[in-house]
Amino acid sequence: MALIRSAKSALAALALSLPAAPALAQSADPYPVEALAGVIGELHYIDYNCSGRDAQIWRETMLELLEHEAPTRGGHRDRLIASFNDGFQSQQRNRTRCGAEAELQERRLATRGRALSEQLRREYLD
Repeated sequence: MALIRSAKSALAALALSLPAAPALAQSADPYPVEALAGVIGELHYIDYNCSGRDAQIWRETMLELLEHEAPTRGGHRDRLIASFNDGFQSQQRNRTRCGAEAELQERRLATRGRALSEQLRREYLD
């Protein structure tokens, strides 16, 4: 879990360092910020369900992402929230065990989140 905690920090920092911008038409994932919100939702469920404590780091990360990407009400903010909730509910429906299985899924999600963050970084900052 320590690897996941450091990945959380790196993923959150990279995602939140990006300038706000509309969805990208030419990227590998047409809506990388929305996909990232979904990954954060999935990670939130696993962390909240499997950590044995009231884990809120991913929820807080999502709130920071919303503040950065969509600080006012509107369609973009609504889509980000819906993506986060969809990710959370997907894990809620499918996650039957914690432990090694959940840790493996966390690693996969962290890898996906890092790839989305890197995609956003390349598109906006290069």
